[in-house]
Order: sequence, then structure tokens, then C-alpha cells
Amino acid sequence: MIADLCANRNLGRLYIIAAIPSMRRFRAGRLLVACAIAAAFALAFVLTPPRGPRSMRVFNPTRLADLEVRMWQAYYAKERARLFALLVTMLHEQYHYSWATATVEGFHLARAAATFGDLRGGYDVVLPDLEAAYARAKSWMHAEFDPRAVARAELAWWVARRVPGQNSPEQIGGLIADEYALLYETTRARVAAAALLRAEAAALRDAQAKQPDWDRIGRLLLQSYSDLRSALSAESI
Repeated sequence: MIADLCANRNLGRLYIIAAIPSMRRFRAGRLLVACAIAAAFALAFVLTPPRGPRSMRVFNPTRLADLEVRMWQAYYAKERARLFALLVTMLHEQYHYSWATATVEGFHLARAAATFGDLRGGYDVVLPDLEAAYARAKSWMHAEFDPRAVARAELAWWVARRVPGQNSPEQIGGLIADEYALLYETTRARVAAAALLRAEAAALRDAQAKQPDWDRIGRLLLQSYSDLRSALSAESI
């Protein structure tokens, strides 16, 4: 009887040992399925744009002004990773890009800004990134603006801000209005007031470089984007 018990016990152990590979394969299969499901959800999350129109004309002025203040802070502190993250967030939230599209365009815009920040001449080297970003925006929005013209108009006011005698708020505001007119496919006069307010915010930052009044700068940007949204909305009616 003892021999039979020992034999049965050994047989049971053999069954358990034989079953271990199957159990491992089963668990591995379940893990792979779980990973595949998680990857599918992650891919959908990254590639699916948020709800809302694909239009640069429809945005939240309060949120956009807040993001721009934080982007300026990151830019002047040379916090490039933070600048990139804020740009991606802005593009996703305000222009309804998918996270994937926002990441690609944000990369180009952040690299253009970071490169420009380190330059003291030869500024045209940032144009390929700016043009690539606006080309993607044109495709995403189904717009008709010229990406190259918009890129050059944006670089023009970036450069002018560094040139004494060409960097008054009125002069910079005029250049920003030129870009807005191209980008939003509207008249310069319609966006001039909003452009001037943005230029005033930039001039205030430059005048207070050591300790900017970010609250006041934020209020100017909020007024600028509120005016811009109103002007573009009125045109759409």
C-alpha cells in the first residue's frame, strides 16, 4: 500500500510538471492579448483627434493666452523639453490635432524656436522647420494659405524684435498682422488690433527681461486673442 501511495504521489507530480509549460503558455498568451488590447487603445488615443472643427479660427482665448505665457517662460529659460510639451498641448487642444500630428508639428516649431534663440545671424536656417509645420497645418485644416509665405512672415517679426529701430510695438504689430493675414486668409486691417496687442505683450517682456510682469503680459495676450477670435468670427458670419 505504501508503494502504491508513493507511486500515485510520483504520478501526480509528473502530471503537475507536465502541465507547467501549458500553464506558462496560457499565461503568456493572456499577457500578449492584454498587451495587444492596450496597444490598440494607445494607438487610437494617439491618432484620434479631439472633437471640434479643424480650424485655426476656433480657439479658446483664455487657454491660448495662458499656454503662450508659459511657452514664453520656457523659451527664455531655455527649457526646451517644456517648450515642446506646451506646444504639443496647444496644438492638440486649440487646433484639434491628434496627439501624433501635434507631436510632429510641435517638434518642428520647438526646434525652430530653440535654434533661433541661439542664433545671432543666418536666421533663414529655421525656415525649413517653420515651413514644414505650416505645411502640415495647411493639410490638416484643408486651408489654402502658402506655408512658405507664412513661415517667412513669422520669421520676419522674430528677427525684427532684435533690431533696434525696427522693434517698436507698432512695427512688430504690423509684421504680426502680415502673418495673420496670410495664415487666416483675411485682410491685414481685420487682425491689426490683435496683432498690436500681442506685440505690446512681447515688448513688455523685453523691457522687463530680468523680472517680467507675467500677469500683465498674460492680460495683454488674452485681450489679443479675444480680439483675434472676435475678428475672425465676425468674418465667418
